[in-house]
Amino acid sequence: MKRIYILIILICVCLAGCRSHRAAVRHDRAQRDTATTTTPTTEAHPERLDTLMNANYSTLSANFECKVRGIDVSGQLRMGKDEIVWVSISKIIELGRAQLTPSRVQAYIKLAGKKYDLSYADIKRQWGIDADFATLQALLTANCPPQCRASKEPQRDGDEVTLWYTQAGTRQLTLKKDYATKRITAATLQSNGQQIELTYSNWTTIDGQRIPSTINVVIKSKQLNEQTAIKLERITLNQKQSYPFKM
Repeated sequence: MKRIYILIILICVCLAGCRSHRAAVRHDRAQRDTATTTTPTTEAHPERLDTLMNANYSTLSANFECKVRGIDVSGQLRMGKDEIVWVSISKIIELGRAQLTPSRVQAYIKLAGKKYDLSYADIKRQWGIDADFATLQALLTANCPPQCRASKEPQRDGDEVTLWYTQAGTRQLTLKKDYATKRITAATLQSNGQQIELTYSNWTTIDGQRIPSTINVVIKSKQLNEQTAIKLERITLNQKQSYPFKM
């Protein structure tokens, strides 16, 4: 049961996503942005390297597949922006459910009959994961988390721009973005020995919003050392959602 528990926590904490449908990926590649690098503007009109293209939505849902520690699982992911992230994990039958809210992380592992109700402080203490709901929610859709303070000037290297932020006083957030599209391509969240790395690719357009369809995740802390890619299909935005969950 330990592996299943770690899997639920990993999915809840990382909130990563991609699509496994090959035809959809090929179509996305065919529709990939054709924008080219723009010549920097003159000093009279300086370029804004800190500008990011964020997705705007109220809800998100998708089916997913992933592998963690050799275990293939599938499930559903649903999110109500600024309110809840809901996950159901299955392996032939449902293994468990979990939900994140701004204050709590709750999980129910059906096979073990175990229930967990944790604060984000509990998550940090037990697994060394230092991240709040708003940050995790933003990283799911490759958006810049709120309440970030630039710690130094952005730096451009060819088509890639690096941005450095300080968050919540101690967390260090590094973002990589594509210069032409202004979309985040990678994010690294560091704090007290923790490092969460997310790499975004294979973007897909849903209701006019560009959402990353592949996110590779690496978590390193004193208690955890995990990496995975979660595969999503049938992504929908801005549709009414339900979040069935009972502790």
